[in-house]
Amino acid sequence: MKANEFIKKHGWKAVIEALKTAPENHDFESTDLEPILAKDGSIVGFDCKVHTVDFSEVKRLVESYELIEKDFESVEIAEYEHMISGCYSNPYWIRIKQAIADVESCQ
Repeated sequence: MKANEFIKKHGWKAVIEALKTAPENHDFESTDLEPILAKDGSIVGFDCKVHTVDFSEVKRLVESYELIEKDFESVEIAEYEHMISGCYSNPYWIRIKQAIADVESCQ
């Protein structure tokens, strides 16, 4: 499972809390239960799928989210400020543009 799918599934608040308590570089796991169907369509059991989610990718997305929240409070404000800044080659604005893309990929 990709990190942005993991965040979509569990939400920012839960993922941020999990990241705070997880050992450094310890990948996350997420499970899905898929029904096993009989020929008549009734559920006869469940198949449990376990997905591994890369710690460093989750951390990078959370850092982007926290940067946007700290400096702008929302993606919309960050996009507007980036657009009117005119400083597209400035390292700070390059990082903000990436952070916007990261956060949007999780919505």
